[in-house]
Amino acid sequence: MVKKRGSSAWRALSLMTNLGITLAASVLIGYYIGYYLDKWIFHKTGYIMTMIFSLCGVAAGFRTVFRTLKSLDDDSETDGGNKE
Repeated sequence: MVKKRGSSAWRALSLMTNLGITLAASVLIGYYIGYYLDKWIFHKTGYIMTMIFSLCGVAAGFRTVFRTLKSLDDDSETDGGNKE
């Protein structure tokens, strides 16, 4: 079966888009969880939960990005590096 020439470019574009959205979403989710916990627990006088959950969101985002890249690297090694 013959693959189209531009399919690898679209695959790379979709991968980069997925990684960017995943990283941004995890940071935003962590930030909003911390923000609402600060609002609920500390009544807008503190920002400690916002900082903690923002950092947790950053860590979760990078963990997901690295796991995705590692799985892609493992797939390319088992494939022998051939894209054909």
